[in-house]
Amino acid sequence: PTLALKQALCFSCCDISSNLSQCTACKRVSYCSVKCQKQEWTKNHKRTCKKLAALNKQKKWVSSAGRHWNDYYDEQVSFGSVDKTSENKLTLAISYEPYCYHCYRRKSQLENGAKLNICRYCLLTSFCTSCQQTHPSAECMTLQDIAADEKIMVDLYRRTGKSSTVSFTNFPRKRHVPLSSATGWYDYHTRLSEKGGFSSIMNRDLKYQANDPKEREYVEYIRYSTNTTTLQLNLIAALEAIIPNISTRGSINLHIIGTAGAEYASIPAFEELLHLLPSLKALRLSFVGLNVSKDLEGDTETQKPYTLQCCTTCTNMGRSISITNWRGPYHAYVDTKFYKTPDLAAAFHSGFSVDEQAEWRPTIKYLAHAPHPTLFTAARYFEIQGEMEVWRNLGTGFVKKAEVNKWKGMSPSLVVCGDKPNEVLYQNHCWYIVKQR
Repeated sequence: PTLALKQALCFSCCDISSNLSQCTACKRVSYCSVKCQKQEWTKNHKRTCKKLAALNKQKKWVSSAGRHWNDYYDEQVSFGSVDKTSENKLTLAISYEPYCYHCYRRKSQLENGAKLNICRYCLLTSFCTSCQQTHPSAECMTLQDIAADEKIMVDLYRRTGKSSTVSFTNFPRKRHVPLSSATGWYDYHTRLSEKGGFSSIMNRDLKYQANDPKEREYVEYIRYSTNTTTLQLNLIAALEAIIPNISTRGSINLHIIGTAGAEYASIPAFEELLHLLPSLKALRLSFVGLNVSKDLEGDTETQKPYTLQCCTTCTNMGRSISITNWRGPYHAYVDTKFYKTPDLAAAFHSGFSVDEQAEWRPTIKYLAHAPHPTLFTAARYFEIQGEMEVWRNLGTGFVKKAEVNKWKGMSPSLVVCGDKPNEVLYQNHCWYIVKQR
């Protein structure tokens, strides 16, 4: 959790404690007890502590005068910490090291003996003693959402071993209500789903508006789960945009390009397509990408589909979801005997204009003129700008031009090293659909 990387939680058990103790060697991680420190030392920290301590020695005192965000960013680049995809604990500890919100200095760059004081509300912002001890209230409220959602994640992981959860309609709809008729997540949950009883106690940003702890926990759980279900609602919204008779379609074939952990974590929520599209009997999903699990390599060679366990109602109605996997780039998959033209392909957070450009280029060139529409999403505006330039150079057309997505995830996350302090992002913040011109 980011809270642990910011030293607001125990780095081992992730408990909140008012008596956390820093590792005396690297000063980058904190623990609630000697027991937790010993456990983490044996498990992970022994391999990273010396490297982190060595980095501290490279950082010497700097004056707060004249410091700008670019100074901090350039330092992060020089230490190799601007890796927005890495889950390596060493990289994360460097990337999320606390710094002063106003002068952008880390603890190792402060005057001898000086400390960073943490914001007591969001726990994710720090201030040196030479600077103001506040930051904008609206920003703090957003970071409080991150803190609340991370506590849900920690509790969920302890109980289930999973760090994501799914919340969608419990039962299939008897008639089709277009998702496009909903104004956003609040409308979806209170009108299309079965959570109408919460309409008076949460606002349109899925923020709780009353004082019951149990109700607050449930509303926060709903908001946190949108980061998983956002994939499926994006797909339904895209299908409604490209298929006029979607309400009467009996089968749909979808290709998920660049499949990785987020797509696999959201697999149970694909049943929402069956629940919101009453005529749909068969949903066929093909997960394609370089990060398809190696455990599925046999499947990628045989393309033997497996059937997703659906609810009793869908099963009794003869409705089904079949899934196949193929490990490799999408443009190579197109040339295999397994390929069948999909109704829609989708690439969530591909980042093809920023990361792995060479790997994505052949696939993007194919999709620019593919015989099917393709949905793309991105978390940040500069990614969209880069992608639009690529599509323009390829002469691509659009079913839907890039815009802010009302089905973005509502649970924010803190950017590793953004364009400004405390920049947050939302899953699938922007979306667009490309097609043959």
